[in-house]
Amino acid sequence: MRSNSRYCIWITDKNKEEAVKTPFIAERIERCRIFRSKGGVVARQHVHVAYRFRTQPHQETQSIIFPKTTSSRREYVPAGFLDKDTIISEKALATYGAGPYMFGILSSRMHMIWLSITSSRMRNDYQYSVQLTYNTFPFPEITKAQKTTLEDHVFKVLDEREQHSEKTMAELYDPDKMPEGLRQAHQEMDLAVEQCYRSRPFKSDEERLEYLFKLYEEMLQKEVK
Repeated sequence: MRSNSRYCIWITDKNKEEAVKTPFIAERIERCRIFRSKGGVVARQHVHVAYRFRTQPHQETQSIIFPKTTSSRREYVPAGFLDKDTIISEKALATYGAGPYMFGILSSRMHMIWLSITSSRMRNDYQYSVQLTYNTFPFPEITKAQKTTLEDHVFKVLDEREQHSEKTMAELYDPDKMPEGLRQAHQEMDLAVEQCYRSRPFKSDEERLEYLFKLYEEMLQKEVK
C-alpha cells in the first residue's frame, strides 16, 4: 500500500538441496530451526522444514493481490497485479491465475459492500476473510464479451493510476485524496460490473446489498439441492 519492497529467501522442497549449498543460506536456515525449536506448538511442528515459510500459498503464475486489512473509509478495495516471481506477505491476499476481469470484480463497489457486512473489524478497518467474503460473494456467470468489457475498464483504471505514479496506493485510495480521473474510471467499471447482475442500474448501496443477499440465498438453495 505504501510502495515498500521487502525481500525474502524463498526455498521450496524442489530447490532445497541446491539452496543449502550456499553458506549464507544454510546459516539462516539453522537460525530459523533454532528459533522454531524454542517457539510454541505450531512453531515446533515446523522445525523439520526450517528452510521454508510455514505456509506457502504462492503459485508460479500471475496473481491479483489485495490487502487483508483495508480502511472502512475507502470506497474500493485497492487491488493490483503481481508477476509469478513476487511473494506476498502475510498482510495481503492473492488470487492466482485469474483473468484481468477478476480485478474489476474485486475492486468493485458491489464487492466492497459485501466485504463491509461479511468481514470482521479491527477498529475502523475491515479484516478480509477468504471463507466469509471471497468464497461467499455472489456473482453470476458471465459471457466472454462481458469479461472483455470488464477488462477494458480494468485497463482504464490502471492507466489512471499510472498518471499518478508518484503516489502510493494508500494515497490513491484515500477518499480525500483520490484523483478524480481514477474515481471516475472506478465508477464506470462499477457500472460494467453491476450490468453483469442486471441491466437496470442500482439506486443505492441498500438496493445493491438487498440484491446480493437475494443471490446469496439462491446460492444456498442450490447447494442444498
